[in-house]
Amino acid sequence: MVALLVALVVLSAGAPTAMADPLDVVGAYDPGTAGLNASAIGLDGFAYLGSWGSAAECPGLGVRILDVHDPTAPEPIATAAVYSGTTAEHLSAAHFATDAFKGSVLFAGIQRCSAGGGAPSGLAIWDISDPSNPAELGFLSTGRGSRGVHEFAVRQRGDHWYAYLAVPNSEITDGSGDLRIVDVTDPRQPAEVVNWGARRDAGLPDGVGAQCAPICRGSVPQAFLHSVALSPDGRTAYLSYWDLGVIVLDISEPNAPRLLGRFAEPQAAEGNTHSVALAHDGRLALVGDETFGPPWGRLRLVDVQDPANPVQVGTFDTPDSAASTPGEQYAFTIHNPLTDDRDPNRAYLAWYADGVRLLDISDASRPVELASWIPPRGGMIWNVSFMGDLLLAGDINNGLFILRR
Repeated sequence: MVALLVALVVLSAGAPTAMADPLDVVGAYDPGTAGLNASAIGLDGFAYLGSWGSAAECPGLGVRILDVHDPTAPEPIATAAVYSGTTAEHLSAAHFATDAFKGSVLFAGIQRCSAGGGAPSGLAIWDISDPSNPAELGFLSTGRGSRGVHEFAVRQRGDHWYAYLAVPNSEITDGSGDLRIVDVTDPRQPAEVVNWGARRDAGLPDGVGAQCAPICRGSVPQAFLHSVALSPDGRTAYLSYWDLGVIVLDISEPNAPRLLGRFAEPQAAEGNTHSVALAHDGRLALVGDETFGPPWGRLRLVDVQDPANPVQVGTFDTPDSAASTPGEQYAFTIHNPLTDDRDPNRAYLAWYADGVRLLDISDASRPVELASWIPPRGGMIWNVSFMGDLLLAGDINNGLFILRR
């Protein structure tokens, strides 16, 4: 049986004591593809497990679909977004009810495993109204220069649906901005509305090494768009731009993004802004910095009430990340933060080998860990997502874990 580890950790002297909130494992599914699994999401009693890969190993697994109506016994029923030579790492699913389409839709960010290869790259859009029989609706290509879509966000605005895509290094490979805003109101005919790039549109350096010096630094000196997060009202975008930090854009007019401000980690830090989640009704940004080795990446809590002047107000490390515990690549760095849709003062963090961490962030300057869960068998937690009372955790090595929230 999967072991459960519950810990109460007070991060600073005098921090309030919090009652533990166990993360109970209720089910798991291992597809037997260790090292090649990615994010997990859920919709209507079905889980969707993405896939990873590299130039060295790229089986093109696409998205595995599981029936989890009985969370103790997940059952694989289908696959979607399977394209040879690609990964499908980041996923989103939503109910659509537009004039163009009514049903459930799966979005998958498709990247080539090998840059410059002949595989497709872009945003794959699939009909999952019947999850046992998924069908492709549309595919938006992001061109031949970049590897494709990494992380992204999808949101309804009025009678339109938009996808906000991170296409890393697009600006330096083909001249298109790393951010692509795409109208997906008709998922059969996705259409790019605008693209935005840090160099072209904000005068900031991007690229690799000397191209983006002196802002770029550390073991991976690069500046590229890695992820996109949206404010609760969908009018502000937070772009995780690696060594450039977090770029804040006004996207209230989707065809005319406007720069509002930028938060950057201290120059002495590694940088590597990986992803952002918004809390406290959009007033607080949880910023995750991913590193490949020690010193490990941490969580930064940033006050973004004044987008022109974001201010870091707190940090959180696991004991391993704080101690720079030796480990394999990525072992003790944060990956993806998630804020609780039912409680603005809670956050769930995917922390690779350090598992899932549940925080009380009611005082952003003194976050308190309420509970933690460590995966078995060399687990590496990629992400966590919600489906009702369940917490889905994608594990690079073990597939899918289902926990009780």
